[in-house]
Amino acid sequence: MNESEHMLHYPLGEALAPKGGTLAITPDIKWVRMALPFALDHINLWLLRDAMDTANGERIQGWSVVDCGIHSAQSQAQWESIFANELEGLPILRVFVTHMHPDHIGLAHWLCQRWNATLWM
Repeated sequence: MNESEHMLHYPLGEALAPKGGTLAITPDIKWVRMALPFALDHINLWLLRDAMDTANGERIQGWSVVDCGIHSAQSQAQWESIFANELEGLPILRVFVTHMHPDHIGLAHWLCQRWNATLWM
């Protein structure tokens, strides 16, 4: 056992986002827990409420995605459910990929194309 573990505080206690769904951390941050078909059975992703100025000066509200999940039909289906139920009618504006592991970058192209979103790495 790690001797420092007793110093950790878990503000959500035992709460977990459902696989393929979200858990609101704040109204502007949603924790996405995406299922994976490996021994590591999920990846934690994030939706961050965001705003962006368009070329014509209009400010649009939406979400930024932090990491994408693995490129698979199952992950795409999980995202489609999130799009339908969790985005509060707002678009995906940006996709952030933290690093080049397949479960973090796998669906970046699809998400960017699907939402005409910009990719940030």
